Amino acid sequence: MTLPPETAPDTAAEVKEITVSTAELGTAEATGGDRQTGRRVQRTINFDSEVLERARAAATYLSAYEPSAGVRSLADIVNPAVEEYVGELERKFNDGTPFRPVYRMPPGRPSRRG
Repeated sequence: MTLPPETAPDTAAEVKEITVSTAELGTAEATGGDRQTGRRVQRTINFDSEVLERARAAATYLSAYEPSAGVRSLADIVNPAVEEYVGELERKFNDGTPFRPVYRMPPGRPSRRG
């Protein structure tokens, strides 16, 4: 088996977050409204380093050696996974309908309620 070429010299400790390219920055649009397929929005999110490294390795290998997988970038792995999980959350906690749109999420993690 041939290994895919190295894409970056980053170590797992250096990789903490990723961003996705955007078509429009600075728009005050609600999330969760009418979905515009193919539109990319840039957001910074934190990943567990091991999960991110596995996803990067999968995206690199699949894009180079398995074109039938339909994975050309990390976004091709992340977007469907997030969409599937959000759908699961909508079914479980919101009667299967999308949550109400929000215009801005509070920064950071909410405090634990207990």
